[in-house]
Amino acid sequence: MTFRMPATALLLALLLSAILPAAVAEAAVHSLSATAQKQFDKTKAGLPSTDAAKLQSLYLSFVQQQNVIGEKDTRIKATAKTNDDKESEIRQKIRLIDKAKLDALDKKVTQLKNNYQPLFNQYEAAQAELKAARKFGIKELTAAVQLKVDLLEISVKSAKEEIRAAQSALSSAKTSANDKMKRLRGQLDAINEEERKIAVAKSAISQLNKQKSAEWSDLLYALRGYDGKTSIRSLTTLTTVVKQITDQQARIEGYEKKIADINKTVAAQLN
Repeated sequence: MTFRMPATALLLALLLSAILPAAVAEAAVHSLSATAQKQFDKTKAGLPSTDAAKLQSLYLSFVQQQNVIGEKDTRIKATAKTNDDKESEIRQKIRLIDKAKLDALDKKVTQLKNNYQPLFNQYEAAQAELKAARKFGIKELTAAVQLKVDLLEISVKSAKEEIRAAQSALSSAKTSANDKMKRLRGQLDAINEEERKIAVAKSAISQLNKQKSAEWSDLLYALRGYDGKTSIRSLTTLTTVVKQITDQQARIEGYEKKIADINKTVAAQLN
């Protein structure tokens, strides 16, 4: 009978897989205890030579594949950590794109405003002086102040143009930096799909590990009864299950490689 997990339970399993990868991927390595080994030997002795050889071969293959699973799990964890660390490093660099350039341009705008503020103050004062001169109706004074205002106005216009140019350069640089940040972050977002696939694979491994543990219990029960046929059937199932686990691990390694490639592509654009 096919068993299907409820959608809510599956979603929870996937979330836990992403949050607690070690707990999901790892499982106990099953091997025969001294007592179980004696039961195994006695069971094997009661089988025809062909079946006895098959029982022994299946058990040795099962143990060997579990060792392979352990080695792959260690390798996957190391790769995942390397990828996570690299992604974090890249995202930090993305946040700092053109920072030195932007800081310099922002500093220039501030300096220009500060440097020209006395001129602006002088111009405002001259305008106030012109207004007062006109109020008193003294033509000579009004003409002299008007000339002063006109000359200052030329300098003020030039100063404002210089400030606007600096502000425009800063605005353009910010737009360019933000566009590049958005583009690179968009490329990194492809990692999310690979991580989703990894979560699915880890959830599958978790279910396979449960199946492995249950089948191992069935094997030990069969050995206690010296039931050779059932023992062979259980070990056949166990070798199939661990093969499926290694297949899922291979998928995870492929997804991690894609993540590494994404990191490499984005990092190259930051140089």
